[in-house]
Amino acid sequence: MTVWSRPIARLAAAIIAMICAAGLALAYEVEPMRLILDLGSNRTSTVISITNTRETRLPVEIVMKRRIVHPDGRQEFVVADEDFSVFPPLALIEPGESQAVRLTYIGDPTITDSQAYVAEVQEVPVSQPGFTGVVFAYNFGVAVYLRADAAEADVTLTDIRREADGLHFQAVNEGTDFAMLSDMSLRISLGSETLRLEPAQLAELVENPIIPPHSVRDFHLAITDLPDGDVRISLD
Repeated sequence: MTVWSRPIARLAAAIIAMICAAGLALAYEVEPMRLILDLGSNRTSTVISITNTRETRLPVEIVMKRRIVHPDGRQEFVVADEDFSVFPPLALIEPGESQAVRLTYIGDPTITDSQAYVAEVQEVPVSQPGFTGVVFAYNFGVAVYLRADAAEADVTLTDIRREADGLHFQAVNEGTDFAMLSDMSLRISLGSETLRLEPAQLAELVENPIIPPHSVRDFHLAITDLPDGDVRISLD
């Protein structure tokens, strides 16, 4: 048994617990949840599908928002109606039926850095006659990535340090395209011992894996009780 056995076991247990967490059924479905448009190939239009699985009508509105990601992972969403044409922007979907919604980019075609948006499907709350309770409405956010012509990501890791709550590092993207930490593999080295984290594991450990173009992101991995010594983290 090596000195890495306990942290690896704890990491595996944490990942299994996260995967087993159950979500709530929201009684309507949106597909797909992630889209990529590509200015280089002139692919600037796409379609999402909204399916009403309820027994009542579903009124929805679709709003396009620009997605801004800060170094610490915080996100802002700014209405970006001027960048997209949405048809139809409003829909009333019958029980068991689906509605196709077309999203078309109409913004600046000469951008040099890729952009991130969200197509927010907003349920419009409707009170039934005589109903005096609380009306719940659910929103879905479809991630829409607009890839600039010939855009490429260029990611390096820096500022690697060990703290009481685990490992911290920065991911620096000097490229023009978005990168996803959850699409990569990380190698954590301490002396002759190595721990490899696969993309699926990183997707569970990191809440927001996005690294925008020309930006720096701070990441934290809750791996503690590691042996003494210098820790190295590299893209594998």
